[in-house]
Amino acid sequence: MIITIDGPAGSGKSTAAAQLAQRLAIAYLDTGAMYRAITLPAEMERLAQTCNIRLARENACNKVWVNGKDITEAIRRPQVTAAAHLVASNPAIRAQLVVKQRDIARQHPSLVTEGRDQGTVVFPQADYKFYLDASPECRAKRRWQELKQKNLDLSFEEILHSQQQRDQRDSTRTVAPLKPAEEAVVIDTTHMTIEEVVDYLYNYVKGKR
Repeated sequence: MIITIDGPAGSGKSTAAAQLAQRLAIAYLDTGAMYRAITLPAEMERLAQTCNIRLARENACNKVWVNGKDITEAIRRPQVTAAAHLVASNPAIRAQLVVKQRDIARQHPSLVTEGRDQGTVVFPQADYKFYLDASPECRAKRRWQELKQKNLDLSFEEILHSQQQRDQRDSTRTVAPLKPAEEAVVIDTTHMTIEEVVDYLYNYVKGKR
């Protein structure tokens, strides 16, 4: 069983995907972390092909290692977020990471995976497809609160402006643009708590099964 959850930044997909996987007792794949991991070093294209990326859920945290080095905190810095689109829009790098994502899926009997193109490109045969969204202001506020907790001082206006640019790039790029899969269940999380989102996803999957 493969469950895909796509959507823009701040829609709640990463947290919802991780918690849904935990409730279903199946594996979780954070593809955004893979793209961020490749953003850090130089020679990105070669690295995408040769590096060993490992992702795991530990103590309610999504941990990321590249070639054995823990880069969990480094890939969440605002400058990495701002540069990640260079990786995401590169067809050669994206193709290599799609291969790695499918390889990870083959290693698990069931998987919840989230990103921008999981239901449309990487796993078009997925059993369940979801697309999470929220108002731009709500998504920016969530990101602002997250950064405040990490003592990273960016204004709400800066985050909203950066997010708008990112949304524009993600939805208009020629390679795997951000959009709901045709069969995806679209969920507006603007006025939902993360618990309500996870409950909806869980009940939907269990009901269909």
